[in-house]
Amino acid sequence: MMKTSFLKKALEGVSPQTKKFVRRQGEFAVRLHDLMEECVMSQRQLAEQLGKKESYVCRVLSGSANPTLKTMVEFEVALGQDIFTIPYDGKAFSQGRHCRTALIEPGQVCSYDY
Repeated sequence: MMKTSFLKKALEGVSPQTKKFVRRQGEFAVRLHDLMEECVMSQRQLAEQLGKKESYVCRVLSGSANPTLKTMVEFEVALGQDIFTIPYDGKAFSQGRHCRTALIEPGQVCSYDY
């Protein structure tokens, strides 16, 4: 009979949502690091660009902060590239609701059911 490791046992009690959240948080931090290297931008420079404290940028880069979607977009604008890409296949988001129009990218508009 194999012994279950402490870590494996501990992870069994973690919800799928929490596991995915932690994974995404790490992916976000790694992508930020990569983009900062591409842009040759320091942590201090990024913080200045964002108008945020360097300590906050440090927490985001370490995966210990929980930035809002708005803050993630601020990072994207500061770095000039997308961090996450959300696929959109042109299908309606839901059925039987009113039609709305959303600005997807500057100059590009799509309609969806809401």
